[in-house]
Amino acid sequence: MKSYDWSKLETVLLDMDGTLLDLAFDNYFWLELIPREYAKKHQLTQPQATRFLKDLYHNHYGTLNWYCTDFWSEQMQLDVVAIKSQVAEKVEYRTGTLEFLKQAKADNKKLYLVTNAHPDTLRIKLERKDFSPYFDELLSSHDTGYPKENMKFWNFIKKRWCFNSASTLFVDDSPTILQTAKSFGIGAVYGVSHPDSSKAPIEHRDFPLVNRLTELLEYSR
Repeated sequence: MKSYDWSKLETVLLDMDGTLLDLAFDNYFWLELIPREYAKKHQLTQPQATRFLKDLYHNHYGTLNWYCTDFWSEQMQLDVVAIKSQVAEKVEYRTGTLEFLKQAKADNKKLYLVTNAHPDTLRIKLERKDFSPYFDELLSSHDTGYPKENMKFWNFIKKRWCFNSASTLFVDDSPTILQTAKSFGIGAVYGVSHPDSSKAPIEHRDFPLVNRLTELLEYSR
């Protein structure tokens, strides 16, 4: 585990899905429920719907469309927001999330949510798990015009919040996004080893990984 000095960190940037919240909800929604609803809507078999949507997802992966409920509602002719609201009770915190947020707040860190989730998705999840009081600001990439995979997103938030990149911690479950943050100059960049509690932990060597966010407090030096 790469150590850092928590006391010298000024700013903490946190992803939402797979970092604060269990990614099991999103994987269930997009990989199980939506294909089922799409199959019913368009009179397809479940395997047909799954294959079609897999290709459609792939074509837009890493773009702002990938995260846009309006885009998918139009593409699929489904009310994605309404369907998501109906199953929102499945939204859960990851273990250690609230404990970490409370400690970061107590230690007077500037705390910002940076999520690719559409504002509608953010609203639905906040209605179930309202972590907003811990943050100085919640920001959807849709409000910037660029996903977190794009360096222009990072230029946008740097101008908006005027943080010192070297004394900033960023946590996300996407290796691609972590690499973008590292290239931007974020001082402490950490991945998440078990973003989806229903699946096996992930492994990659490019970034140090934590499971519970509270591990970030334990490993600081």
